[in-house]
Amino acid sequence: MIKKIIKENKWYLLCIVLIITILIILMRSSFSNTIMAIDNKVIKLMNNSVYDLLTSIFKIITFFGDFYIPIIIIVCILIFLKNRWYFYLLTSGYAISGIITYLSKLLIGRARPISALIDIPKSFSFPSGHTLTSLVFYILLCYLLVCNKDKKTKTIFMLITSLFVLLIAISRIYLGVHYFSDVIGGFIIGIPYILFVINVVKKNFKEKLL
Repeated sequence: MIKKIIKENKWYLLCIVLIITILIILMRSSFSNTIMAIDNKVIKLMNNSVYDLLTSIFKIITFFGDFYIPIIIIVCILIFLKNRWYFYLLTSGYAISGIITYLSKLLIGRARPISALIDIPKSFSFPSGHTLTSLVFYILLCYLLVCNKDKKTKTIFMLITSLFVLLIAISRIYLGVHYFSDVIGGFIIGIPYILFVINVVKKNFKEKLL
């Protein structure tokens, strides 16, 4: 099965590895100064847009990107759904996204912003883990739940989920715990990875979700 999955998705896997490699090179090169200049402009823009109500809203939204919520959802799926494939697929997809995030952060080693509206995590900054893992978890969860529904239903739920993930990503910039480029990096790595996961599910496990 593993060999079959790798063979069917070799271009996705190569794309992910290539993207991470390019990002490592860019973030460790002199080009990082240009990236930081853009990030500083975005920080300045965000600082001019801080309001108490908006801050409270984004604090709630960003909480859904913490690992607590996905873990609670995964446990609920394990307890309440008899079909264990939902649990297996969601857990493995989410766990691997966490590993990818951790390794990417470790290899790039970018420091966090100096100040923020909430406590600054001790982990490295690039890429945004909330962005990458939320993209993977919520999009995969949505896909697993609607993959056997009609096209209209799929489109509506995917659009709503994508908007929710985007808000989580924006919350990380607004609250000051990530640079703009951290969030972009999370999307750049996360999108090909979630496409890979969905393709694996579609070709090998879709019938098991009936």
